Amino acid sequence: MFRPEKLSRTVIIGSKDYLERTIELLHELEIVDIIEYSAKGLDPDFKIGKPIVKSSGASDQVLTLRSSAKLLDLDEEKHVDKKMTIDEITKDLDGKIQTLEKEIISVTQEKTTLDEQLFAIDDQIARLIPFSSISIPLENYFDHAYITVFVGSVQNLKKFEKILPSITDEYELFYSSDAENVVVLFVSKSFRETVFQTLTDCQYTEIKIPSGTGLPVNLIEQLENDRSRIHDRLETISKNLEKVRRKHGEFILAAEEYLSIEVQKAEAPIKFATTTHSFIIDCWIPTKNVEHVKKTLEDETNNALYIETLEIKSEDDVPVLLDNPKSVKPFEFLLDLYSTPTYHEIDPSFILSLIFPLFFGFMIGDLGYGLLLIIFGYIFIKKLKDNEGWYNIGRYIIVAGIFASIFGLFLFGDFLGLPFQSPPHETGQVIYSWSSLFSTNIPIQSLIHKTETSGITQLLVLSIIAGFLHLSLGLIIGMINERKHSIKHAFGKLGLLFVLTAFTLLIFVMAKWTISQWLVPLKTSAVASFLWPYFITPLSTSFMFSGLFIPYATVIFGLIGLLIILVSLGGLGLIEMLEIAGHLMSYTRLAAIGVAKGALAFAFNVIGIGLILNGNIIIGIIGVVVLVILQLLVLALGSLSSGIQALRLHYVEFFMKFYKGGGKKFEPFGYKRRYTTTQ
Repeated sequence: MFRPEKLSRTVIIGSKDYLERTIELLHELEIVDIIEYSAKGLDPDFKIGKPIVKSSGASDQVLTLRSSAKLLDLDEEKHVDKKMTIDEITKDLDGKIQTLEKEIISVTQEKTTLDEQLFAIDDQIARLIPFSSISIPLENYFDHAYITVFVGSVQNLKKFEKILPSITDEYELFYSSDAENVVVLFVSKSFRETVFQTLTDCQYTEIKIPSGTGLPVNLIEQLENDRSRIHDRLETISKNLEKVRRKHGEFILAAEEYLSIEVQKAEAPIKFATTTHSFIIDCWIPTKNVEHVKKTLEDETNNALYIETLEIKSEDDVPVLLDNPKSVKPFEFLLDLYSTPTYHEIDPSFILSLIFPLFFGFMIGDLGYGLLLIIFGYIFIKKLKDNEGWYNIGRYIIVAGIFASIFGLFLFGDFLGLPFQSPPHETGQVIYSWSSLFSTNIPIQSLIHKTETSGITQLLVLSIIAGFLHLSLGLIIGMINERKHSIKHAFGKLGLLFVLTAFTLLIFVMAKWTISQWLVPLKTSAVASFLWPYFITPLSTSFMFSGLFIPYATVIFGLIGLLIILVSLGGLGLIEMLEIAGHLMSYTRLAAIGVAKGALAFAFNVIGIGLILNGNIIIGIIGVVVLVILQLLVLALGSLSSGIQALRLHYVEFFMKFYKGGGKKFEPFGYKRRYTTTQ
C-alpha cells in the first residue's frame, strides 16, 4: 500500500506463427505493460515489427465512427444497460457503417449549410438595424454626381448640428432612431472636405453600408422570414438527427470500441522486436502475476513460447503501478494532478486519503454543512458515476462531509453556522443559537467558539499542532526514501525534524495558557501525573529573552538540528531551516479559513434570521429565501476554499519534504470495455 506494486521485467519470445494468438492473450490478460522496442545500437537482424495486415482497414472505420459520434453529439460517457456482443457488432459491419455514413452525412451537410446561412442572415440583420428607421433605399446611400454621402456615428452630434448650417445649407441629414447618433448625411460635393473635417472633429466613425437594394426595413422583414424558414428546417433536421441518434447511438459507441480494440491489437507489433521468423516482446508484469501470465501463454500456445524474467538493473525506468485498497483508489486522482511517484518512492495516496478530508472537514467544521456535503457527494456519485473525475470528487466530498460533521458535533458544536448553545458574549450583543431559537436546552457544548478571541487562539494552536504532525510525517518519510540513496540527505531531514520541533515548542510556550487549559485536566490520570514532571514541565520550562519566553527545549533541539544540517547539507541547509518555519506557519490557514467561514455564516445568519423574526409574514418569507441562498453561498465558498487549501498543504508543504514524483505510470496492454462484451 505504501509502495508501488512490485514489477518484473519479462521477455516473451516466439515464432511469428503464434504472434496474433500471443497478442490476443496478452490483451485479454490486461496486466502487461509492453516496452517499445528501439532498434538504435542493437543487432541489425532485429527490426521493429509491422502492423497486422488483416486489421488495417479498421483504422478508417474507426475514424468514420468517431466522426459520426461527433456529428450526432453522442456522449462518450453514456452509460448503456446492455453491452453489445462481438457477433452483434460484426454482423454486416461494413454495410452498417456505409449506411450510417450516408444517413448522417446527408443530414449534417445540410445542417452545416443552413447554419452558415443563418449566421450570414443574422450578420446582415445586425448591419441593417441602424438604418431601419431611415426611409431611404440602400442603393441611394452611395455618392452621386454632385452629392457626397456620409454614413456613420457621430459622438458629438449636437456640436455637429450647430456647425453644419454655418458651412452650407445644401444638405439633408437623417437620423436613426434605433441606434444612438447614427446619421446619414447628403451634402454637396463642393463642401465635402470641410464637412468631413468637421465630422472628424466631432468624433465621426464611418459605418459600412449593408449590401442589398430597397428600404432597410423591408429587407429586415424579408431576412427575418428567411431566418424563420431556416429555423423550421433546422428543427426538422434536429429531429431527424435525434432519430438517428436513438436508432444507431449504441451501435456507434460499441462498434467504435470494438474497432479501436482491433486497431490496438493490430498495431501492437510496432512495439515488438522481430526477425524474419520470430518476435520478441519486452514487457513489465506485476511480480505476483508473472506465473499466471506464463502459465496462460504456455497452455494456450502448447509451450511454443520462451518466457524469461530479467534482472532489473535500474529502477529509474520501471513504470509505477500503485497498489492501494479500493477505498483509497479515488485519491490517486489527486496524486496524479501533482505527479506520479517513482518506483522507489513511498506512495502517499493512503496518507492523502486520510489527511486531505481531515483538513477539509476541520476548516468546514459544521454539522449542518457536513451533512449537506454528504448529500451533494452522494448525488455526484449516483448522477455522475460514468465520469471518473466527478465520481472521485463525490467521494472526496462525502469523506470530507463526515469529518466536517464530526468536528461540528464534538468540537465546534454548531449547525449551519449557529452554535447549539450561545457562547459567552457582551451584554446587548445579538447572538443566535439553536437553543435560544427553539427556547430549549440542546446539550451539545462548543469546546471552541470560532468567533471568540479565545476560540481563534485555540484554532491557531490546533493548526500548528496539525502542521507539526503533518510536516514531521513528511520528514520521516523523506528519511526513509533517502536512506538508500544519500545518507547525508537522510540526516538532513533528521536535522530539519529537530528544527521543526524547536519552532513548534516555541509557539506552544508563547500560547502557554491555552496549552495548559487543555493539558491540566490530564494530570488527574495516573499516567499523565507520572509523565508531567518528566515530559510537560521540561518542554515548557523557559527563560525571558527580549520580552519573549524561550523554552530551553527550543534552544536544545534547535542547536542539535542546526549542527546536523550544517554537517549533512552545509550552508545551504540554513535556507531549508527558514523554509520549514515558513511551512509550519502556513498551516495557520486551517484556522483562518475556519474562522472566515464561521464569521461569514454568522453574519449571514444574523441577516436572514433577523428578517424571519421581523414579524411581517412577507418579509419573513423573503428572509427564508435569502437565508437559504446565503447558506448555499457559504457552503460553496467554504468548500471551494477548504478544498484548495487542504490540497495546497499537501502539494507545497507536505510533499516537498519527501516527494519528487516524475514516475511513468504502468499502462497495461488492453482496453477497458464499456459498450462491448466478448460473451
